[in-house]
Parts: sequence; C-alpha cells; structure tokens
Amino acid sequence: MIDRFILDKKSGEKLYLQIYRHYKNEIMSGKIIKNEKLPSVRGLAKGLNVSKITIESAYNQLAAEGYIENIPRKGYFAVELKEYGFKKIPKQKRVNQAKKSYINTGVDKDSFDFKLWRKLYGWVIREKKDEIFDGGDLQGELLLRQEISRFISKSRGVYCTPDQIVIGSGSQYLLGIISGLIRESTQTVIVEDPGFVHARQTFEDYGFEIEPVSVDEEGIRTDLLYETKGNLAYLSPSHQYPMGTVMPIKRRLEVLNWAREKDILIVEDDYDSIIRYETEPIPSLQGLDEGEHVVYLGSFSKLLTPSIRISYMVLTRRLIETYNQNKNRFTQTASKLEQLTLGQLMKEGHFERHLRKINKIYYKKNIMIKERLKKKFGDQITIIGGNSGLHLIIQLNTQRAKEELENIFCANDILTEKIDSGTGNVGELILLTYSGIPLDTIEAIL
Repeated sequence: MIDRFILDKKSGEKLYLQIYRHYKNEIMSGKIIKNEKLPSVRGLAKGLNVSKITIESAYNQLAAEGYIENIPRKGYFAVELKEYGFKKIPKQKRVNQAKKSYINTGVDKDSFDFKLWRKLYGWVIREKKDEIFDGGDLQGELLLRQEISRFISKSRGVYCTPDQIVIGSGSQYLLGIISGLIRESTQTVIVEDPGFVHARQTFEDYGFEIEPVSVDEEGIRTDLLYETKGNLAYLSPSHQYPMGTVMPIKRRLEVLNWAREKDILIVEDDYDSIIRYETEPIPSLQGLDEGEHVVYLGSFSKLLTPSIRISYMVLTRRLIETYNQNKNRFTQTASKLEQLTLGQLMKEGHFERHLRKINKIYYKKNIMIKERLKKKFGDQITIIGGNSGLHLIIQLNTQRAKEELENIFCANDILTEKIDSGTGNVGELILLTYSGIPLDTIEAIL
C-alpha cells in the first residue's frame, strides 16, 4: 500500500493525530476495506519521515477506537464496519460569534471597589489557605451564610438562621434546586403575568405546568389566586418584575392568608428591592410569614457585579429538612474563594457602605433619565414606577415617540425589552435598564 498524504508540520496539530485522522477517514469512507493491511510501523515512519513512536501512537488510537486490530507478527489490519451512512460534514465557515455589548445592562463601572476586593481576596488566600484546598460546604460557606443572615434580618426583616440559607451561582440554579425538592408533590407553578421570563422557563425545563396570573398596580391579583390549581407560586412583591409595582401590606396579607389556607409554597424573589430612592426598603413577605410558607430568594449580581455569580435562598423549616436529606444530589456552583471574600467584605462592614454608595449613584441616574425623557417627549410617553430598582417602564403613547426612542437606543447600544401588559388599552411598554449607563453620558444620549 502506498500512502500519498502529507503531514502539515506547521499546523500545530500533533503529527500522530494527523496520521490517525487520515486512516480513520480512509476506513470510514471504504477506501481501506476489511482485512486490508496498513503500512508497517517502520515503513510508514520512514516514508513520512517521523519516529516509530509517532506511528505507534496513531495506530494505538485507531485500535482503541476499533478501526483496526493488531495481529501479532503480522501487522495492523482494518476491521469490518457495519454499513452505516456516514455523512461527510462540510467544513463550516468560521462565524464571528462575539457577543453584542450593551452599555446599560451591567452595573455602574465606578461603583465597585476592585482594590478592596483584591485586598480581601488576597487576605483569604493568605489567612485561610488551609480551607481553600477542598470543595467547601455544599450548602455554601458558613461565614457567608452567617453574614447574609445578619444582613437580610436587619435590612429586609427576613426570619431565618444561617442553617436555612443555601448559596449558589445564580437565582436560576437555586430555582432548579427548589424544583428538585418539590417535584414529587407539585405539578403546577403559579407565576406573575407579566413576570420574569427566565424563572418561568426554569420551571418549564423541570416539567412543571405554568399558570400565569395577572398583576395590577398592587401586584398579583389575589381574587384570581383562589381560582388557581398550582401549589407553588413565584412572586416578586417588593419590586415586581417587570412592572416595578410594590405590593402594599393589605395585599401581602391576602397573599399569605391564601398560602396558609391552601398550603401553598411561595418563592419570593427579592432581586433588587434593597435599592430604593424615596422611602426605606419594604419589609419582605417572608418576614411577615416568619418563614412558614415563603422561600426568600436574593442575589448579589446587581448589587456588586454580575461577574460575581453569588445568589442565595432561605428555605422554609420543612423544606430545609428535605434539602438536608437530599443535599448530596446537588453541587456547590459558587466559587469558595469568592464566597469567603464576600463574607469577609460583609463582616468588616464594607458591603453596607457599598450599598449607600450605589444608592446615591443610581438615584442620580434615575432622576436624570426621567427628567430628560419628560423634557424631550412630554405627554408622548408615560414613565411607570421608577422609585426603586434599576429599570424604568416607559409607556409609548405615540408612534413618533416609539420610533425616536428606538433610534436613540439603537444608536447608543442600549438594550430594551418589550413588555406585554396583557391589556390593550395602553400604549406599548418597554423596559429600560439604566444601571450600566455612565452618568456623564445620559445628557448626550437623551
């Protein structure tokens, strides 16, 4: 057999892999048939001007995958492959898959103290070096759980102990854990309409039926809740996503009474309600319930930076028992080093100072954007909410306002989201996240 192929010694690919791939393709295409002998190791090494070890490595790989067999003292032979229509995959053109970057979707670039974070990160490596060589606690590092417990008890009125807190990298991951814990007793999940699409999709991925319930200016409608069949409800009462409404105490008590009467589990997503501009943050639903029927969900992504993927949940007493019985089914996805660094940041009081700082930054952005929008568009738009959180809802009352704003946002790489309010008597609604827009560019943009 004479082999006429040339090795590309400049490609960076190992030579034995090129030889392996050549013979694999020859066998799969039928050019080398059953029982046909391959060139000897010595002869092929001489012909290709490579070492015998290179040829042996290629042949060993082919033999391991079952394309050839080594018959002692005779050589290497192709084996029979059952007929199968191997498709030759055409070489695809390389497509530029660079992610589109938007200026508004992250956090303020001047808000995060990287110097302080590096200092504390280094401190963890030096002072806790004996702790960082294992995977850590599946539930999350105790230091961070203790600090989270103190913080949410003080700032959100959450009723919990560190043992009820579970940490993970992102709220959707934690929703996945909840789904795994309740799937044997739950078939349907109640969600707000409109609501957080990614949460809905997570529950759908776990096989739950979705039962949307409309929201009004006070949050989810309790008159409709009594007509539902689900026994888990995902809500954002302190800053409803996306409409930004705050559920008043009367409606909160109605929701809790419904949950107690029907034995419903509520997941309260408190994603950014700590950021308020005109009043103090609203106490959590979980605190009113003392943790009996409400799982509290929180995240540091918008408070620090999205690249630090640390979220947490406070499970009910009943659910934490189920979690402890099944915790080995789950992994800890948040970096142990980052958990310890964040725990130390909170312990030394830096986190609360950081929150005061970002509240001032985002308040200035909030006021300036609302003022510029009203000055430019007047009655052509209506701004809904905007007294808390990091986004605004803009109701477009005219086609001109719609087109002009679309052009402004497109020209400045600003991402917006169209909101379906479920009612046909208002103009189109769009969600504008403003947290990442540099303060000194707002006037020029609008």
